[in-house]
Amino acid sequence: MLWLGLLGGFIARYAIIGLGKIGTAIAKSLIKSGVDPSSISGSVRRVESVNRVRRELPGVFVSTNNAEVVKDADVVILAVKPYQVLDALIPIRNILGNEQLLISVVAGVTTGIIEELVPSKVIRAMPNIGIVIERGVTAIAPGSRVSEDDVRRACNIFGSMGRCVVVNERYMDAITAISGSGPAFMALIFEAIWEAGLLLGIPTDISWELAVGTLETSAELLRFKRPWEVVEEVTTPGGVTIRGIKVAEEGSLRGLIMRMIEETARRGREISQEIEASIRSKVSG
Repeated sequence: MLWLGLLGGFIARYAIIGLGKIGTAIAKSLIKSGVDPSSISGSVRRVESVNRVRRELPGVFVSTNNAEVVKDADVVILAVKPYQVLDALIPIRNILGNEQLLISVVAGVTTGIIEELVPSKVIRAMPNIGIVIERGVTAIAPGSRVSEDDVRRACNIFGSMGRCVVVNERYMDAITAISGSGPAFMALIFEAIWEAGLLLGIPTDISWELAVGTLETSAELLRFKRPWEVVEEVTTPGGVTIRGIKVAEEGSLRGLIMRMIEETARRGREISQEIEASIRSKVSG
């Protein structure tokens, strides 16, 4: 049924609650890794989305009924919006078992909250948009009930979509700001470099290729070198690069970027607290 290497010899069935952009990307990556589509089931909220998913994921069972989707699954992936967590989990809390591994990719919702709602083993994951091209970076944080084997299984899943790191959950808001929001920040930097080329008279398509190539080259270099080493190799005394660096320092570019990420993380913590308070009030009410 499944490619055995994906879970270290364990044959599993997968359920994905929420086949939106991220849920669909996860399903596609599982299939590309060797998982039989017939071993994957997934849910959508609207009936009109069923045909769309069937076209994108041929062979995957699709339903609007979460209970139908998760009943035989070994691994359940929760990929809904934060405000949809209760609606998704409460109706199936008596169907989910304590041997099932539930991996949540829901931003801002802690493993502790989910463990209060369901009996399953819970792992929280923060993938970024790069998983849609199998170049993502995913941080996973284990809940209180999981084993090392569960953590390996989760990392194997997200490792098929790029890179996976295991972290303490207390870092998740910061990680969301860096790797989750990071592609948007990098896109802003790229856009500025590209538009600077236009400002200097370089044709649009050439400026675009130069900007893309420069970011790709820089990323590859930084796999092997520290940032200051790259700066030192590129910069010559009295040259052009040091003039640009002077302007960046005068404008506090590094401080601005750090504040941008710090503020993003702060907002992430606020949202997490708001979600937790909302879920607790609804459950207790």
